[in-house]
Amino acid sequence: MGKIDGCLKAVFISFNCLFASFGCLLICGLIRMSLSGYKMEGLDTPSVIWLWVFAIITLLVSLLGSHAARTENKCGLKLFAVLMGIGMALMLIVGVAAIVLKDKGMENFQSPEVAQEILKDEKKKHLLKTLQGRVRCCGWTGVEDWGSDIPQSCRCTPSYGPECKSSLLGFSSVYSKACGEIVKDYVEYYAKIGICIIFGFAFVAMMGLIISAKMINQISHHDRVVMPTFGLKAY
Repeated sequence: MGKIDGCLKAVFISFNCLFASFGCLLICGLIRMSLSGYKMEGLDTPSVIWLWVFAIITLLVSLLGSHAARTENKCGLKLFAVLMGIGMALMLIVGVAAIVLKDKGMENFQSPEVAQEILKDEKKKHLLKTLQGRVRCCGWTGVEDWGSDIPQSCRCTPSYGPECKSSLLGFSSVYSKACGEIVKDYVEYYAKIGICIIFGFAFVAMMGLIISAKMINQISHHDRVVMPTFGLKAY
């Protein structure tokens, strides 16, 4: 009979195997991306390096947890518990920082200063014009951003109904929504998903810490019970 409850050990090893598989898949994806020369938009070199670090740490810590539980190694479980505690603390710090940064970023997202910055840059200006036609919006904060030079992509046909509004400049009707408002909704939505994932990892780390602590306690209890028995037999 083992020192650790069989059901608890099986659940612990299964979850660690799952996260080890996730780490392997992430590493394989990064290797394929590197070999193909494909570069995702918004992922610079430091971001890719951090992804590598995260994938390797996830794989190694999961393997450590699985091995320590399978062999009932008390030192290995203690190391795993410490790493889980550190991981949980880091995830909580990152999660709270992400919430604060999101709120600050959203405050100035639709400011006229941002609109002016976009219109000064030809590349960003072209992207805004493309966005207007695709998501049916006009200007970053509104049609007023364009002044009298309203682009064709702002034009709204009457068939779109409530999406249109009358304009005194340029076309008779333009899209009523501002592009900044639509982009803000998308950014906020995906930011919330990201924050939920971060806190989800913090929760998983906390569960790993609790279960590993429980297994360490079971091993210690088994050793305390068995050692006196051996002493009596030797006597």
